Amino acid sequence: MKRWNIRQIILYSHDNLRHEITFEVEQVNIITGDSQTGKSALPEIIDYVLGASECHIPTYVRRSVSWVGLVWKKKETEFAMFRRVPRAPYKSSSDMHFISGKNINVPKQADDIPCSTNLDGALKKFERLIGIGDVQSEVFGAQRDRHTISIRSAIPYLLQDDNIITNKNTLIRGIDDYQRRQTIIDALPYYFGVTDEATIEKEIELKNLKKQLKRLEKNSSEDEQISSSTKAYSLLHQAAQLGLCEAPPFGATDFVVNSMLLKISQWNPYSDSSLLEERLTDLYEQLSAQQNEVISIKRRINYAKKSIQLAQDFKSTATNQQRRLSVINIFKNPVNPVSCPLCQQSLKEEIEPIKQINESVKKVQLDLDNVEKERPRLDKYIAYLTELLASAEEKISLINEQISALIKENETLEAGLDLKDRRNRLVGAVNLYLDAVEKVASNSSSSLPSELSTLRERINNLSLEIDIESRKEALENVERRIAAIAKEIISVLPFEDRYRDNPLYLNLRDLKVGVSLPTRIEYMRDVGSDENYLSLHISMMLAMHRHFAELNRPVPGVLLFDQISRPYFPSDDVTEMVEIGEDRDNDTKALLQYFDLLFNEVKRGESLQIIVIEHAYFNNHPEYQKAVKKRWKKGIDGLIPIGWPEKD
Repeated sequence: MKRWNIRQIILYSHDNLRHEITFEVEQVNIITGDSQTGKSALPEIIDYVLGASECHIPTYVRRSVSWVGLVWKKKETEFAMFRRVPRAPYKSSSDMHFISGKNINVPKQADDIPCSTNLDGALKKFERLIGIGDVQSEVFGAQRDRHTISIRSAIPYLLQDDNIITNKNTLIRGIDDYQRRQTIIDALPYYFGVTDEATIEKEIELKNLKKQLKRLEKNSSEDEQISSSTKAYSLLHQAAQLGLCEAPPFGATDFVVNSMLLKISQWNPYSDSSLLEERLTDLYEQLSAQQNEVISIKRRINYAKKSIQLAQDFKSTATNQQRRLSVINIFKNPVNPVSCPLCQQSLKEEIEPIKQINESVKKVQLDLDNVEKERPRLDKYIAYLTELLASAEEKISLINEQISALIKENETLEAGLDLKDRRNRLVGAVNLYLDAVEKVASNSSSSLPSELSTLRERINNLSLEIDIESRKEALENVERRIAAIAKEIISVLPFEDRYRDNPLYLNLRDLKVGVSLPTRIEYMRDVGSDENYLSLHISMMLAMHRHFAELNRPVPGVLLFDQISRPYFPSDDVTEMVEIGEDRDNDTKALLQYFDLLFNEVKRGESLQIIVIEHAYFNNHPEYQKAVKKRWKKGIDGLIPIGWPEKD
């Protein structure tokens, strides 16, 4: 099981009763029933528990419910999250509780649910479990703020409610809300694999390398200016005026000039340190401390990167082991120690090798899960250290600038200084000059030119790797790929003949859908017919989930459809058509094509779970009947059990 599925939806009454709906993972699950039995509340419950800013669970349900919860499952790991239902006039509640582990114990009553965390804490925990790292959305260079990716931006790919599934203008939930629209679109490149944690890491590296290059180029340029021969003669003439040396001979060589300046730099005033010297001493101490801090941070970054590399190597090894074991279908069907793994015949006694295989399988699965959970934390830690390193290097640069500023000659103050102070300042300027000469000489014979060249090359390569145009091109490739998959899917669904042989069109920058005709794009609104809208919605959503599964993107493997039968049996007529018998008319046959597709889709083995909320019931379709988990009758049962007390 590669993706997270919903195991249960749980409701708690005001008098400590619990009602739950249990789903099969990696299967089609159908909830049927009359109108006003609570079916339409299910997508709103899922949305609310997953962090909706406002609770849109129908009022008649909210009056009878105190808490709602979801139990998620992936392999042997379960994650339950619960959120308090707000009472009027409040629109939401931040009271949350979550439980994580194997074979978790779900609270039996509302009084057993502690308010152990807030909304942000519970969502962050779930995001780490499904693999959402500390990443920012993609704005492709637009002049607007980027935001942190969260599970909220993945909700549109999970829920196709009754307002969306046959909507002629809107493909996914929330896109018609102006405030949410841009957030969903900006997060889309991350969920579709165009950007990821590695891309964000490269962006941070590029930013820091540019700062480093600018600092080195600036320092090198300043040293060259300070160490000029004109500056050297000026310093010697000032020293001669202050009685620190003889006037430099005409035409003196650089060697002679530098030798004279070196003697001047060794002048000792035989007095207490001046205020300037005290400040310089303090700055040099700060400089040393910051340099040590940089060394420490770099060491921690190296350790963290080694940890990630070791984790990746281990994950690769474990994945290879998993693939070897999957040859005999061990991961999907664990071996029973008291049955033959080949013929499934019962054995009289437990066989130790088979038991060991089972233990190996569980260990490999547990190790892989642990690697997936820890990677986002390491990514976030490295990003934090990288920012810390950049800050420390900026402080070093600032301290150096302060030192230079203190040493440089200030003509406006010099007039008021006595001879000793003027000599002190000049000696400091000479020392600065000699240091610059040494640095320039050292740089010319050292690796600085090579370092600058390497930095520029790395900056250029990173700029190309995360180039906006390259990412736009990658997004367009995803669009074409998903449209091609959707074209394959829609070929088995009811769809107008004049469009059937044409490619489908998808634009992920504005989420427009249509049919690509030879001379134009026929957008979904112009295609017409609820049946065509339905087929486009279902084919595109299934194609997206195939893409998510193949790239192992952090989107739960859940897809909810609310009333697929809408184009064929409007809700007003369905009370007379709850059961559809042997007489299969054209509408019934068309509707069955959708369900046959859904049953076949979950059999692909990509951990997709499909939940269908439906009025129709096929009493002559065994697979459909087996998938029905609830069949509610108005006045008899429903989402809210008869007798639950109501509160305003």
